[in-house]
Amino acid sequence: MMLFRKMHCHVWNTFILLAFLLSSCCLSPVEDEVVIDVCQDVSMETVSIVNVIDTFYRRSPEFFFANSVMFDKEPRGKFLLHSHGYACKVDSGNMLASLAEAAWYLGMERNRDLVRINLDSLAVKNENDSKLSSDYARAISVGNIPTYNVQISKKQSVPLPVKTEKGMIGFGSWGTEVEFKDIRIEADGKTTFYDVSCCKADSGEWKVQDGVLIQTSRQLRTRAILPDFIGNEYVLTFRARRTRGDEGFLLYYGVSADKKKGYCVNVGRWTNQFINIEDLEGEVVTKILPWHLKNNRWYDVKLVSTSEGVEFYVNERLVIGYKPVMPRQFYTAGYDEKTGETVVKVVNSADVPYKVRFHLVGGARVEAEGRVLILAAATGMDENTAEEPKRIYPRESEFREFGEQFDYEFLPFSYTVMRIKTQKR
Repeated sequence: MMLFRKMHCHVWNTFILLAFLLSSCCLSPVEDEVVIDVCQDVSMETVSIVNVIDTFYRRSPEFFFANSVMFDKEPRGKFLLHSHGYACKVDSGNMLASLAEAAWYLGMERNRDLVRINLDSLAVKNENDSKLSSDYARAISVGNIPTYNVQISKKQSVPLPVKTEKGMIGFGSWGTEVEFKDIRIEADGKTTFYDVSCCKADSGEWKVQDGVLIQTSRQLRTRAILPDFIGNEYVLTFRARRTRGDEGFLLYYGVSADKKKGYCVNVGRWTNQFINIEDLEGEVVTKILPWHLKNNRWYDVKLVSTSEGVEFYVNERLVIGYKPVMPRQFYTAGYDEKTGETVVKVVNSADVPYKVRFHLVGGARVEAEGRVLILAAATGMDENTAEEPKRIYPRESEFREFGEQFDYEFLPFSYTVMRIKTQKR
């Protein structure tokens, strides 16, 4: 009987989804279509695990936006993440920082079987105190936690790539003595064999011997830049080896003229165990993958750079890559058993409205009238002040057009929570 019910529910869901998508062909255009399966509980009971990783992120808004999906594809059953807290590293509590924190929170909420959120770290000020927009965003997040998550998926748009800026190339290390040679750059149809004596070091102890660029100190971060090449469309090849020390080598790319912006491939980080790509502030932008370098062994290295990102090869094997994207819309959905409501949370960090067509599948009966809670600002730089303490303030209203299919336009720079009366059949 249980098997029959599951098969019947699957067929019914498929039928409803197809009907909704076909019926939307003649409707006004939208930027995204989002399918929410009200009957599909995606939460999993977490087995008690000894290996608990405590995280506290204090990073830029860009980091939180770009990494809001960090936990979505992490393997289950090996470890548990405990989020001790998070905060945007900015000089003020403006709306863009608040939306970045909200997007990060949605990513954790989508993965509650993996991430344990310390609600004490989300505590907001007393009602009588002046609040930043981030205080209100956290209060909205905590005050609208569903009983369990439900399946949600987007059907149209994908995050657009961010163009990689042109910049310089450099080499370095972390607490390790390293060597580089046979540096070659292919760009604009030309191949240049680079004279390593032209490298300009700003940290570490560097020398050139028999055409080899050598770093001989155990300084924690060293760097030597190729000052006369700037680009983002090229193929860089070289040979590298570690001779003494605890880690591997660093390859810098896209380094700005002031050397404050750009990226670094960190090969052999954390005592020569891992590899990742990070920005020049040390914020990791890719997954951290296992990797190990042998001592005194030359490795053939290649970096393929385009305006959309890079691919990093060692001995002709693709090891890691990075194509920066910056999503501007973020979702999570769940069901509140106590109130009988589907709870949908959406962040729109773009400076334009965002129109979405929702499909609520699973055979549930959806009431037309529900509630919408919105925290919005005119610009991303807006923030509350002593003179305008409620410039950015949550506004609740009724919405009378909910249904198994409905359209909704989200305001620019907004965090929205929709509570939809949904009776399961």
